[in-house]
Amino acid sequence: MNMSEFITLAEQHRLRNVNFIESGCGPMVIQVEYGKDKELAKDLIKDNKGAVITCRSVTEAYDICHRAGVHRANLVQVIPHDEASTNSFADYHSESIPLRF
Repeated sequence: MNMSEFITLAEQHRLRNVNFIESGCGPMVIQVEYGKDKELAKDLIKDNKGAVITCRSVTEAYDICHRAGVHRANLVQVIPHDEASTNSFADYHSESIPLRF
């Protein structure tokens, strides 16, 4: 999902959650959860070349969300050894910190 798609989803009030996912081993990425055909879809924000946008700090992620008019997100900190031990996908929302900015 590129920035223009993110902005459009925000304007249409189709966003369910925005997650700042931070791993101990890598940079932070922004995951967007939104309604698509009555289903929940998830995608990472990417640049115009299709590469995932990474952030070095929560402030950089805030700035990206502000451009889209989004003022809420969840900070999700993934512990690397948990990634290796989960069956498919970890339940990040039970371990997330809600943010307002």
